[in-house]
Amino acid sequence: MRVKTPLAATIAGLLAANALAQAPETPALRLPVGARVRLRTQAAPGDWTKGVLAGADSGSIAIVPEGTSPVGANELRLPREAVTRLEIVGGRKRQWLPGLVIGAVLGMAMGFITPVDPELCQIDASYACSRGGAVAAFGAYGAAGGAGIGALFKKDVWTPVGLDALGPPAVRASRAGVSLRAVPGGASLDLSVRF
Repeated sequence: MRVKTPLAATIAGLLAANALAQAPETPALRLPVGARVRLRTQAAPGDWTKGVLAGADSGSIAIVPEGTSPVGANELRLPREAVTRLEIVGGRKRQWLPGLVIGAVLGMAMGFITPVDPELCQIDASYACSRGGAVAAFGAYGAAGGAGIGALFKKDVWTPVGLDALGPPAVRASRAGVSLRAVPGGASLDLSVRF
């Protein structure tokens, strides 16, 4: 009995190690070709380059920059190491809330400059009966109008993409080569080394 227990533990340990060694790797992220993207590079860290994604893999990211024709050789291909940040459009968001705030502020400002007269307000609509009433009424009307106008405009919502999710960078193999060629008056021996 004592011999079987260490043997069983050894076999179980080997099977567990083999199962862990064969654990599937997480697949590389596949970005949708044709999506709007923006990226920053090491050469221009403060500027965004916007365009349409033409391809992305572990070695490079290719876009067609905004303002260029999608037909022809207008593709900009950058090595992945040169890109410091990549974002993709995740959707578009209506701007009703900023419109509401701007409209309310402008409306309240109009309420402060509207003429106030408690007696004339009964017969002339261009006068307000009180300053507080004028500020509240103009603020409410401005907020409603601003929200309506803001809802007509949409803004891109950018989602950051982890560059590590594109897969591991391609491994550059070292290479050495020797070549012999004939030249006038003799032979040439060339040696090349690449790291």
